[in-house]
Amino acid sequence: MVAATRSPLDAALRAWTQEPAPPGRALEVRGRGRVLVMGAAADALPAGHALAVRNTVTVLATDGASAGIAGAGEAPFPVVTDQPARLRGHFGAWALTLRGGEVLEADAVLDLTRDPPVIQVPELRRGYERCDPRNPRALTAALDAVANCEGMFEHPLYVDVRSEYCAHARSRIEGCTRCLDLCPPGALAPAGDHVALDPLVCAGCGLCTAACPTGTLRYDLPAEEASLRRLRAALQAWNGAARDAPFLLLHGDGFGAELVEATRQLEGGIPSRWLPVSLGVASQTGADLLAMTLAWGAAYVVCVSNPARPDTHRPIEDQIAIVNAITEALGFGARAVQVATADPDALQTKLLTVEGAADWPAAEFLPLGERRAGALQAVRHLHAHAPSPPDTIVLPKDAPFGTVEVDPDACTLCLACVGACPTGALQADPDTPRLGFQEDACVQCGLCRATCPESAITLHPRLQPALVPGARRTLHEEQPFACVSCGKPFGVRQSIERTLERLAGHPMLAADPRLARRVKMCADCRVIDQFRDASAAGDRPRPRVRTTDDYRRGTDAAEGDKPSNGRRK
Repeated sequence: MVAATRSPLDAALRAWTQEPAPPGRALEVRGRGRVLVMGAAADALPAGHALAVRNTVTVLATDGASAGIAGAGEAPFPVVTDQPARLRGHFGAWALTLRGGEVLEADAVLDLTRDPPVIQVPELRRGYERCDPRNPRALTAALDAVANCEGMFEHPLYVDVRSEYCAHARSRIEGCTRCLDLCPPGALAPAGDHVALDPLVCAGCGLCTAACPTGTLRYDLPAEEASLRRLRAALQAWNGAARDAPFLLLHGDGFGAELVEATRQLEGGIPSRWLPVSLGVASQTGADLLAMTLAWGAAYVVCVSNPARPDTHRPIEDQIAIVNAITEALGFGARAVQVATADPDALQTKLLTVEGAADWPAAEFLPLGERRAGALQAVRHLHAHAPSPPDTIVLPKDAPFGTVEVDPDACTLCLACVGACPTGALQADPDTPRLGFQEDACVQCGLCRATCPESAITLHPRLQPALVPGARRTLHEEQPFACVSCGKPFGVRQSIERTLERLAGHPMLAADPRLARRVKMCADCRVIDQFRDASAAGDRPRPRVRTTDDYRRGTDAAEGDKPSNGRRK
């Protein structure tokens, strides 16, 4: 009876909390109490004196006026006058390169300059504090933040990297760059065929994990699998306790949680149909997660983003555009939206305007394996219950689902694209010249298109929900070419013919027609034919190999040559 009277919201939140979440991982970082203060001398020197009580301080006077400041020469720390050129590193290992070439090292940096910051998204870099020295409250907070930088500290590991799945590059040819294009602090960088993450630079915004099409990058704080299990359990609990499917309000910790709580305190609070849950950071919300929440019974999804972080808005919008393209094509209309606001009244107004119901039964599948597989399961479920299910759903540009088309007149079936494909979507046939394709494995990374020497490949973002999982089809097929000597099939007819066309008129072939015929032979026959020609080129026997005994005798018995040293024993 107690369970029957529990509200849908209480049931959902209880199910959410009962799902276990593994603890996060962290790296230990050592700080040695080194603080670099940079800014105009009148601002930086007093801050340096305040910090020197507990830390080893270096002051960079960017206005070159330290000599004119009273007491600057007697400061208990070095004072450098120069301009910053480049700042790299992370908490515990900052390196500031000056325009004069000198490098200053520190564990923490206090930037009191009023110029543009020398680092990307400074608000996301731990150990780097920037403030206006004319604001006493902000200055006090910044001093407190950098003062305690000696000892061992834990840095959370936000993202798990599995490089073997990466579709960034093959053989120095670039393919997928989604994560590299999005990372605000620059924690990701190319590393050969894959991307590498500097975990001490990563601030955990989650944009890379939402955009990664292969599962190379997975959010790990909280773990991706745990978040999906919690979402599924909460939605199932709601749907088990209520007649109307919930509207899902996704937000992050910190800003998002504070905004939701402020909205809850308003008159009327958060409307009763809404289920607010935190994902840690809202910007890790990808189209795959949105599709799964809809399939599990959410009627609508709102993602709250921080208006102070405009760099995250477009990536979230791109992910929402993908799932809305799917639901609109299925006849359900747009089912997801992003709200970027710090105003509780504006958020409440938006929540009050949402109407509708889930026009499909809730799915039961478990979030096992990769997010991509779960997203495809979700789309198939929605497609099966759609009022007007299309065979093909056209997706926005750069969506990680789609097909490949091959120009049959240009393709020579060299199969370079097969070797470049990181997911096995393109496949070769060991018995016949054929290029196969598995659409649900294609992530639209573009490596096949960039690798193709004939420019015969084009990409088309789309989904075909009715396809059987793992289904394959033939993109291009040719008849094999038979060796003109032994008759064994060894290549592609079109490729051999095109090679002969390109070699036509070449001086070597004009001088010896047998070379053109050799192109039409298999590898074995080509070698045999070549040595046969070499043997027929003349009757002179090959020179006898000289041995040590020949040199000792001072003569070559076989050929009557003189000794190599001109003497006889």
